[in-house]
Amino acid sequence: MKKDSYVRCWLWTGAGLIFLMVVVGGITRLTGSGLSMSDWSLIMGAWPPISESEWMAVFERYKEFPQYQQLNRGMSLSEFKGIFFWEYLHRLLGRIIGIVFLVPFIFFWVRGYFDSNMLRRAWILFALGALQGGMGWIMVKSGLVDAPYVSHHRLALHLLLAMILFGFCIWYVLDLYDSGPPEKSNPPTVLKWWSLALLVLFIAQVVWGAFTAGLDAGYIYNTFPTMNGDWLPRSAWALKPAVLNLVKNPGTVQWVHRILGTLLAVAALIFWWKHRNAGLSPIIEQKARMLLGMVLTQYVLGILTVITHVDIITGVVHQAGALMVLFFWIWYYHDLIPNEEKG
Repeated sequence: MKKDSYVRCWLWTGAGLIFLMVVVGGITRLTGSGLSMSDWSLIMGAWPPISESEWMAVFERYKEFPQYQQLNRGMSLSEFKGIFFWEYLHRLLGRIIGIVFLVPFIFFWVRGYFDSNMLRRAWILFALGALQGGMGWIMVKSGLVDAPYVSHHRLALHLLLAMILFGFCIWYVLDLYDSGPPEKSNPPTVLKWWSLALLVLFIAQVVWGAFTAGLDAGYIYNTFPTMNGDWLPRSAWALKPAVLNLVKNPGTVQWVHRILGTLLAVAALIFWWKHRNAGLSPIIEQKARMLLGMVLTQYVLGILTVITHVDIITGVVHQAGALMVLFFWIWYYHDLIPNEEKG
């Protein structure tokens, strides 16, 4: 049991750092800091500029790229240091996460703390972490060529990978707790389907949330429930073919994000209602209520983000709220299904 407690601590730490990195990533995005570091170096990039000459060299390098030339021309060195800080911190957290996963992993592996299943899962986490790091650089690189904007499709994939990595950490660590005999081993099938429907809606909502952020679509139509007086943006189908509007037209993308958020909130209410006579344990029912509460809280945060013209604090809390919805869903669903289905 003592070995499992160390591994649990390792996984909880990893999940916490991923959560922090997503929060810092949101700040990086909202402050326009993501393109301030134009080079990628795994080792040397871990050290920030210190002397004035080093700062000037990094600043001159930044001036060679579209963000400075098209958006920030005339920026002072002190202003550059402000945006550089957030991107540097974001990358530094990525390196720290790599170390936090690697060093204990080697120790646990050598000391025999892993069974075959946990060892396989640890390798999955490493693969996802490596993929996430590579995806982060590919995303940044997309904004260093012609236009000073990262691809919103790559941004969505980057966020999804972070959430998958976070989710796997949470699922794996919950598996390491001795929950004892299940109080309800055969929950109604309808609850499983509603739970999975919530997850699908949630994933779609996260994707269009990332599209909204990547296209700066949150800065337009800052009224609710209508969009500047209209239920559908007047230019909603301006692009041809029409399907492109769903993923490239900022107004339509924000509209889809709103619709998906509303559907998710309604689905969460129905999901909670179906628990009333399901005969599940009080613990599972309480977790279902907490999941509902977090979904509704996230919905309100989304509204506040829109009507405050994407206030940085509100926007960051909204992004963090998405991770909390995922956490509560996993916490609930892990108790809902029998042990043999957990993998």
